[in-house]
Amino acid sequence: MSHTENHKQWVSEVFDRAAPAYGTKSSSFFTYFGERLVKQVKVLPGQHILDVATGRGSTLFPLAEAVGPSGKVVGIDISPQMLKETSKEALEKGLHWVELHHMDAEHLLFPDCSFDFIFCGFGLFFFPSVLTALAEFKRVLKPGGTLITSIWGEDSELGALINAEIKAAGNTQGLAATQLYSEQALFKVLEEANFTEIQIAEETKTFLHHTAEEYWDSLWNHGTRAKLEQLSSDQIAGIREKVLNKGDSIPESLQVFYGIVKKD
Repeated sequence: MSHTENHKQWVSEVFDRAAPAYGTKSSSFFTYFGERLVKQVKVLPGQHILDVATGRGSTLFPLAEAVGPSGKVVGIDISPQMLKETSKEALEKGLHWVELHHMDAEHLLFPDCSFDFIFCGFGLFFFPSVLTALAEFKRVLKPGGTLITSIWGEDSELGALINAEIKAAGNTQGLAATQLYSEQALFKVLEEANFTEIQIAEETKTFLHHTAEEYWDSLWNHGTRAKLEQLSSDQIAGIREKVLNKGDSIPESLQVFYGIVKKD
């Protein structure tokens, strides 16, 4: 198995383990930013949309509401367990116009010019070859179609503290395959992919972790889990103790950049 294949398998396995609680409690900010991503453009009933790295549906479900039964939303993800959990929820909601597929974003199994919009929330930095994925997005977009994506900005003060503690505890590697954490980096990669009418918007939103225990649990419900899993039980216990000593009602300000681009 190649290095790229190994990385993708690792991403899949980490998010399989995170899937049951992903986006819940203190990681519910995914729901907020998924809804905000959808609101960056005007989605109309009847349109066909692809949601890449759909996860637990933070973008998928608002899209399904926007296009309605006359439209179609296809969600893809590299994590089978994420798809299993999201599929159950879609069934419970009666969203028969939603399809979910286990698929690699760098190798889309759709015909050319299939979708009016492509959304990719917090996914680009996981792809070993972002330009390959973006070329695939462009291929399956209809002429005049739009790609809407989001990335994280600078670490929050809380996130920087946790990352420093993890780094001090041991030598770990994160899931991000591409360093993509600024407006400039996002603009550059979208420009290199030959998209047009590039627009970048920034948003910073503060969320409240009601208890330190809730915040600690949330770290296992997203990509930070990958780093924690590389530490020993004693190292993890040490970091957990420092988190719990922070007390309750912990605010965290998260910065996000939204990219909106057109296919000619």
